[in-house]
Amino acid sequence: MRVCFLNHDLKENTGAGRFGLQLIANLGQKYPDFHPVVLTAEGCGHPRERPLLYSSIFRLIFSFPRIRSVFKECDVIHALDGFPYGVIAAVASVGLGKKLVITAVGTGAIQALRYPVKGFLLRWAYRRADKLVAVSNYTKREILSQVSGLDISVINHGVDAQEFLKGSDAELTEEEQEVIRRMKPYILSVGGGKRRKGYEYSFPAFAEVERRLPGLHYAVVGHVLEHTPAKSLGIDTKVSCFVWIRQPFLRALYRNAKLFMLLPYDDQGDVEGFGFVFLEAAASGLPVVGTYNSGAEDAIDNGKNGFLVEPKNHEVAAEAAIKILSDRTLKEKFVRDSFAFARKMSWKRAADSYLAIYNEI
Repeated sequence: MRVCFLNHDLKENTGAGRFGLQLIANLGQKYPDFHPVVLTAEGCGHPRERPLLYSSIFRLIFSFPRIRSVFKECDVIHALDGFPYGVIAAVASVGLGKKLVITAVGTGAIQALRYPVKGFLLRWAYRRADKLVAVSNYTKREILSQVSGLDISVINHGVDAQEFLKGSDAELTEEEQEVIRRMKPYILSVGGGKRRKGYEYSFPAFAEVERRLPGLHYAVVGHVLEHTPAKSLGIDTKVSCFVWIRQPFLRALYRNAKLFMLLPYDDQGDVEGFGFVFLEAAASGLPVVGTYNSGAEDAIDNGKNGFLVEPKNHEVAAEAAIKILSDRTLKEKFVRDSFAFARKMSWKRAADSYLAIYNEI
């Protein structure tokens, strides 16, 4: 079976890249006759990719003959998000008789529906697809609120639990080990500096937690927004921010934390469609705090390995974190359930579901 994927990139340090890489790797393990090719917007030198999805509309139009020539050699076309990749796949495959699968992820699956031209094209692509999948019930719900009557299956992202279990502090440099020692005990957040990540609420939430449970630090991995009020909250000496770090150091930050917290929200259609980081935290045995009305609803086993709270409310987030950190029995239960939840949310499970779709259509 030859499958052509359309994805933003195949980089290991991006959400889109991890999705594509893990899906392809696990499909290949499951089905030896699986032959993928990936059309990308940003090339990184991966042997499977062909960077033909140009951001310039004129270059993209001129690349359509080459895109269609790739499609002709494949059995299934699979776009890994709605806009623009689902639209490109739907337009470029017209008349070829190929089966089309679109996986709706997050912002690219939802935000375009709020604009006239983009929304028209995306609705058409969704209806043209032979199978429409969403990575979370939240994404499915948001699409159906704007496009009724679609048949959408949900296949959650996965996590390689062993990747986070196999690490040890021996992999770290002396400087990295010292950084972690200096921060302990700490709460961890991982995510870029986009407003949707909710740092404007997680910082004041941490400030309240630290006021009630003195001695904690806050470690943040990602480009944090400049207006995040660490200094005005009096916690600037308690916060450590990291960017472009090594994977062993990231795994160690997860492994040595006390709690994971990220509070995403809908920022005018820019949304967290799932949230890999919640599963990475679970795979590291961390209790987690996330928000309703985001993909975290599927990435957290609410009440079992952590808590979901209302978005844009730092007070309820702080109370959830304090409840976990101040109750040893509850925290230990959440740790056990995080490990169990991560094992259940495997990429093998996701790949099996996609393979079943390919065979079905």
